Amino acid sequence: MKKKKKKRKLKKVFVFIFSIFIIGAIIFLLSLVKVKGYYVLGNSYVDEDTILETCNLDEDTSYFLTWSFLINNKCKHNSMIKTVKVDHTKTFEIKLIVEEYKVLFKYNNYAINELGKKIDSPNEDAPVLINKVSDKEIYNKFIKKMNKVDSEILSIVSDIKYDPNDVDNERFLFYMNDGNMVYVTLSKISKINSYPSITKTIGNRKGVLYLDYGNYFVPME
Repeated sequence: MKKKKKKRKLKKVFVFIFSIFIIGAIIFLLSLVKVKGYYVLGNSYVDEDTILETCNLDEDTSYFLTWSFLINNKCKHNSMIKTVKVDHTKTFEIKLIVEEYKVLFKYNNYAINELGKKIDSPNEDAPVLINKVSDKEIYNKFIKKMNKVDSEILSIVSDIKYDPNDVDNERFLFYMNDGNMVYVTLSKISKINSYPSITKTIGNRKGVLYLDYGNYFVPME
């Protein structure tokens, strides 16, 4: 009986070692197939070379051993890259579909993204915060609320001014590219997403749109 048990144990050990060997051999063979090229899609702020360098991808990278979860682990330290999806093509090329963190605004020659981090990309197409928000709590709330503003709306805002009054210390003034100005308060900032439909009712008139309290337009004289 003891001999039979020993044989069974030895057989299990042999099967285990053999399995490890087979798996190792397969991984080795897969690693020999290299990527023939890369396509990078979805990036606006981070250039292709930076993405490939950050993800540690080059001509020696294994085609079969490159997967999304491995790439995302390498890219997580880049404050502009949110996720990277890896697609394998039939021609042994890899397609990288990049989702970047949204740039909310620029301030003091930095771009500020949705995480509130500074990016050394002052030339990005984003509105400029023209004055300082000295209250840190309001500033952090401003960043959080700006995430609710659609990218299409951000693209038509030229400048943003922190403009509190005696009633509201969370009041901001948005300068639009079309010449209009819009007052919003942080609790109602998502209202500015309706700006295109609101302007249809205004026509060609220029003035100030108050979305902070109420919803009314005052034409310029």
